[in-house]
Amino acid sequence: MRISFSDEPKGRAGLTGHIGVSHVNSHSGFVQEDGVGFAVVAKMINMAASVDLRIAQVEATPENGFVKITLNGGGAGTAYARDGITPAEIGLMQNAIGRDAFCPQTVATEIFGRINGQGVLEVPSAFITAAATAVVQTFLQNYPENFSCVPEETPMSAGCTLGTVLKIGEMVVSTMLTINAGAGGIGPNEDTEGNVPIGNKGLLMRKLGLDSLPTIIVEAKAFVPSWARYLKDRTTLVVRANEIHDNTVVGECIVTAAENLGYPVFKPNNPYPRKAGSLFDATREIAHQIVSLGKRLGNARTAGEKNEIAAQLAMIVKHDLGGVTFMSDEVNDVVDNGGLLPGTAAVLSSAVTSAYAAHYRIPILHETDLEMYINTIVESYRLLKDRMVEANDQLQKRAISADTVKHIENIALRNSDQT
Repeated sequence: MRISFSDEPKGRAGLTGHIGVSHVNSHSGFVQEDGVGFAVVAKMINMAASVDLRIAQVEATPENGFVKITLNGGGAGTAYARDGITPAEIGLMQNAIGRDAFCPQTVATEIFGRINGQGVLEVPSAFITAAATAVVQTFLQNYPENFSCVPEETPMSAGCTLGTVLKIGEMVVSTMLTINAGAGGIGPNEDTEGNVPIGNKGLLMRKLGLDSLPTIIVEAKAFVPSWARYLKDRTTLVVRANEIHDNTVVGECIVTAAENLGYPVFKPNNPYPRKAGSLFDATREIAHQIVSLGKRLGNARTAGEKNEIAAQLAMIVKHDLGGVTFMSDEVNDVVDNGGLLPGTAAVLSSAVTSAYAAHYRIPILHETDLEMYINTIVESYRLLKDRMVEANDQLQKRAISADTVKHIENIALRNSDQT
């Protein structure tokens, strides 16, 4: 395959991938590796920007919780954990030396044994944030003329967005990497996931044309219990584009690409339905559970009962809260869980089997996954090249107003100057 930098200021199509730092769990048994989009797109950029993205050095300070990761290619990233870092955790992080930093979520899972968001496991989250930032900084340091980078500005965020223009096969593609990380290792913080044009990311998207291009959004490798019966006996590509809101032409090209290459592919029914208030309702339901447990704890007198309540509360924070804290309610009403700007995009992700989930507990990214994603994306653009008129026509018909974009931007950035 041929991937190189383009001299064009904007692409004819778009590609985005993000990492939702430590966004592992959600309600209903959902569990994922939410750094796959970042890994796949970073790997593709790396084919044009030839730099060594392996981890060369990991430094950390127990007293203030800062971690710094430096790559062989020269870039470095820093982050911090609010509750500090122990010497034992610093020792564990040394096991990352020599590993590929463009897969930071998988690396963290393997060296720490487990990762979790919502402030549960801050050190792995800080490690992931630092590693992902080091990838971005390595690209910038070695190819400054080819990239633009902006910091995230939503409240409680420690992320950034990197943009460039690639030539993938015969298609010129505006390409974007986003780090969605919570400050202090609390992650995830994902109002700007996918191709949502908010704040600095919105400015960069408009510069690259990504707010109005048929786009492939690369997403997580996940176990979704409701999908399990539809899968074959291996990791399966999943393509999602809502029939009313999203770009089904892009989705059809991805499905055909996967089929042409002999990869298993699944299309869930009615993905990303944009049901107004759904995230608010889910948040309220979980809040009611927490309040109920708090009331029970206030009346508890025995150690057994108090421990039972504490254990239930911990499970809610570790698992269910991950499905509601990642995004603002009104942003979700417009772009849904995948962060799809209406009219523009389809999502490419993957799903694992029940047997895989039972063994690994948290999905990890394998080399075969990278190959499957990248080959499918390249073939998708080959097919999309012949359907651009159709894709752009659908994009125009389904696009939302500038006022709606401004509204969700105001919601996402609310109080950002106070945090």
